[in-house]
Amino acid sequence: MKGPPVSVMFAVTPSWLIPLAVAIRSLCLHSSPHRNYELHIVHQGLEKRQMKELEKAVSGYPHVSLGFSTLPEKLLRILNGRDCGRFSPLTYGRLLAADLFPKCDRLVYLDVDVLLNGDVAELYGADLQGAPVGAVRDCAVLESMGTGQLPAHLEYISGMGAASARLYCNAGVMVMDLRKMREEETEDRLLGLLESRPEPFPYGDQDIINIVLNGRITPLPINWNYHFQFELHHAGMAELVSGTEFEEAPSLFETRSWKLFHLVGDYKPWLPPDMEKTYHRLYLALWWPVARQTPAFRRELRALYRQFTHALRSRLRHHQWGLPFSPGRKFRKRREKIKALQRRLAVFDGLWP
Repeated sequence: MKGPPVSVMFAVTPSWLIPLAVAIRSLCLHSSPHRNYELHIVHQGLEKRQMKELEKAVSGYPHVSLGFSTLPEKLLRILNGRDCGRFSPLTYGRLLAADLFPKCDRLVYLDVDVLLNGDVAELYGADLQGAPVGAVRDCAVLESMGTGQLPAHLEYISGMGAASARLYCNAGVMVMDLRKMREEETEDRLLGLLESRPEPFPYGDQDIINIVLNGRITPLPINWNYHFQFELHHAGMAELVSGTEFEEAPSLFETRSWKLFHLVGDYKPWLPPDMEKTYHRLYLALWWPVARQTPAFRRELRALYRQFTHALRSRLRHHQWGLPFSPGRKFRKRREKIKALQRRLAVFDGLWP
């Protein structure tokens, strides 16, 4: 094995175990057999049987291991009785990564709603240019370039002391230099800001990280945290993003050449889909092929498969039955609907290992 182990952190509650298993499987599929990968699962309320089931996600990959830990008591004390808004207390665990994993000098943090399409070891080795953290700039920054104005959220961050609001990063994918964070006592500053404001931040600990480390987060290429919201269309956008990392967004989308896709937004592909929305269909097409290869939580995945395909097939039969009786324009529209439903069903269809 070459190089130090690639350390990766996830944070999960029991309701997110299926997407976590799929994310881990995508990581395994793109891992190098010449590196060791240590996956650290920070959890809240997982049972032994759930941990055992989750370990199946790395089966067949002896160079990938799982370890489990819980939130430290000092963070729980701070969060006790606090309104965390729409976020779980677990999301704040990444503020304490340096303390949680004292043997790690560097760590990749990943949200569970991601799909790897490249070797996370490459992300782990990213050049942080002396900064304690590396991350991809948020789509709100891209929006500000297109409109010429800061979105309300970046205005809020600016008012909190983040002078360079256009450096705001998405914290769902981060490379963390834990050694430097310990040297600079970053954890104390992060927790200090959390304790100083009892009301929830709009984006939880992501805001805290961006305020405390403003100007100290190295922007990473967007192919390591690509999501559909980068496809923003404003007049003159191409000229505005020329020479920035956002310049490659259209080609990444056209060629599907991202190295990590982030399933951002309220809809997730393990939830009942709204087939009328383009990004829902994209999510299904990306997530389910990996889900079919995931050996963990097979019973639950099969149940979702039956639920989703039953609804699609019912709609397909309805349109097929009505096609011969549909005149003119209605016939053409119904035929297009049939073709669309057949394409969507193709996302799910395939042999289950």
